Amino acid sequence: MNDFALLRPAARVGSLIALGSSLLLISCSGGGHVLTGSTSTPANPSSASLEQQGPQLGYLWSSGEQTLRPVEGVPGASQFGPPLVESGSYLAAAASVQSGEALLEDKSGDLSLMSVPGGTPMPLGGVHVAGVAQIIFSPLGLNAAVFVPGQSTALLLTGLGGSAQSVGVQALGSGAALSAIAVSDTGAVVAASGAGPATLTLLTGNAMPVATLGGLGGIAFVPGGNDLLAMDSQNEVLNLIPGSASGAVQRFASSAFQAPFAVAASADGRLAVVANAADSSVVRVDLSNATAPMRIPCVCKVDRLTTLAGNAAFALSGPGTTAAWMVDASPAAPRTLFIPAMVQP
Repeated sequence: MNDFALLRPAARVGSLIALGSSLLLISCSGGGHVLTGSTSTPANPSSASLEQQGPQLGYLWSSGEQTLRPVEGVPGASQFGPPLVESGSYLAAAASVQSGEALLEDKSGDLSLMSVPGGTPMPLGGVHVAGVAQIIFSPLGLNAAVFVPGQSTALLLTGLGGSAQSVGVQALGSGAALSAIAVSDTGAVVAASGAGPATLTLLTGNAMPVATLGGLGGIAFVPGGNDLLAMDSQNEVLNLIPGSASGAVQRFASSAFQAPFAVAASADGRLAVVANAADSSVVRVDLSNATAPMRIPCVCKVDRLTTLAGNAAFALSGPGTTAAWMVDASPAAPRTLFIPAMVQP
């Protein structure tokens, strides 16, 4: 596994030191640090007969219905499909369109793994969280981190994409209340504590500080490795922190950053997309620095940045009684596109 470069900045990201990032993976069935709890799962009559109809753009949690909805079709010609699980049976869920897997938290706080779009939830025996969790997948979807904002512990789940019995689970502690988490395709986990300043800490391997940001504007790993995107909302700078000691930190500043709250990378690792809260827009950042950051406006209220199928396609809002929106940031002329509102019965 690559070394992970550490940053110790004052107001912005500063000097590098090296950190080994080997992981200790603990199997659910191997007597490791799995958290105890019930393994019951509500019935899922809707998903048992669900068949995939054409391409799937992704899967979005509908907070109003408390269910997971597929986005069917292609950019510009898409719609929400039927619920994947019974409405109200789960407190939280997220899915990776890359790996075709979803993680769900039921009302008891127990976690289940489900193939999407038409699988049946499989309980992850003994894996439990206390509170409504946030579920973050790695870019390729084979690892995930689960945490409850404000708590100081998290779970790392590895080996997704197979059976529930093959999933490895590691309990991670930070010693501080967590506000955000990112997990890489190699299994490295970085957590943020605080909002401003925000401290980033590597929780896996030899856990150590990674960086301090003036304000937390989102963190995410670049696909395939340990390069980390860290958005400093106070200083309006996106930092690309290398996953090895041989690289240098890259910084991208732009007036287009307006109260950023989330960041994500394209599938090819060449672009970053930053979601703004202040002016309902996203910003495309060319990580090669060949072109200047580009602001992409949206008529919607941007409230999320959820990865969809494609190189740089992201959902900007979720299912509801009004149209949802997405951005396709890959073309030279990027565009925002609407997803029609759900049809009401």
